[in-house]
Amino acid sequence: MEFEEYKQEEQGEEDYVDIYSRKAIFGFAIFSTMYAGVLLIINLWVAGYKQIISQVVLFILGFSFLSRYLVQLLGFKIDVVALQKTIAAKKQFTNEQILQLSAITAIQMGLNVIAGLVLTRYFFKKYFPDDDYYPRPIYRPVIIFIILILFLGFIL
Repeated sequence: MEFEEYKQEEQGEEDYVDIYSRKAIFGFAIFSTMYAGVLLIINLWVAGYKQIISQVVLFILGFSFLSRYLVQLLGFKIDVVALQKTIAAKKQFTNEQILQLSAITAIQMGLNVIAGLVLTRYFFKKYFPDDDYYPRPIYRPVIIFIILILFLGFIL
């Protein structure tokens, strides 16, 4: 008579997942809500929460439209033609242009911080409440982000 041996699985290592940390997502959210959302979507995909991805996408798109509407509602307008002429003529920006650009940048970064808080304090905390994950290194997302910024800077 033979006995079957059952191997007990150790639950220590198999419960852990490699995902981007909360700090990494919040850090990227300060500069780009969309990019931080993509990192959170990757986390949800890896962890098996595929049904929640649509909620994150809807939040990112809705927040992007809302932030653009809010900037327009506040009355900040950029004279793109004047900026292009200034750049083409290699002249210095006027104080008014600098003030407008810095105000829009400050408002956008403030809104991005709010979006980052929602992404990390609501979505991340809801689906990754414990610290039972291994943080993924962020050197790849940083390099991709820099390449995207440089590429989009040359196009625009």
